[in-house]
Amino acid sequence: LIWTPTSARSRISEGVVKRELFSYEERYINSRSYKHPNETVKLVGCKKMKIPSSETEDFEDHYYTNYHEIKKFESHFYDEANREIRIYFPVENALVEHGGKMIEANELGEFEMDSVDGDYAVLGRYQTDHVRGVDGNIIKDGVIFLADKVHPHRQLGNVYVYDFGYKDLHDHDYDLGKRCEKIWCKSKGCVKNHDGQNCSNKFGIKEGRCPFRSETCMDYNRPGTDCNKAHRAKYFLGSDCSIAVAKGHCYNEMLAAATGED
Repeated sequence: LIWTPTSARSRISEGVVKRELFSYEERYINSRSYKHPNETVKLVGCKKMKIPSSETEDFEDHYYTNYHEIKKFESHFYDEANREIRIYFPVENALVEHGGKMIEANELGEFEMDSVDGDYAVLGRYQTDHVRGVDGNIIKDGVIFLADKVHPHRQLGNVYVYDFGYKDLHDHDYDLGKRCEKIWCKSKGCVKNHDGQNCSNKFGIKEGRCPFRSETCMDYNRPGTDCNKAHRAKYFLGSDCSIAVAKGHCYNEMLAAATGED
């Protein structure tokens, strides 16, 4: 890939991005390792993160300048047409309906069966010590239900692909009244979901590179970071937070809409 400054590049069309995305999804799926045979049902999801319009040029200049390093984080796809990052992951411990009852996928998002007697929609996941649910979920009898069940939008053989909406790069705690990044604030995002801890502590994901802060999300400590949290959009990919998302720990953190604005 030859880097050209953002201001000098023409933008890629949505049609081109769609073709590239389909190819990427196939490569991602084919690179996965599973416990059960290839013919069994497997679920793959993505979370999208909108790059704020005021930061797009800076993000893209950094992304394409450091592309050979950033592409090592293989769970991501950058949609240039829509200016958003997609993080792909196994739909860890997903609950789907089968024969009138809920069944649970394993940590790799797979079932032991080769078909499901239902519509393959993800209903949610069980509460655990590590995943507790957020304000946007419906929590009942130990089950974290998504506000709206998520249907697969693509099928590749026995693999079903899901879009779990947006995760906000700037408000991981999703306090809509004011910005809130401390763990003791009213939380609608990752800190609440992980029972008052950031994902670095909860899942033991500590890539280092920056002074560790336990009171906020380490979403800015990718290789080459300047350790300035204000630049988290630029340094998200490869950070502790992005690794947690790519492992399927965060897909129930639902954000209603994304504007791309700060």
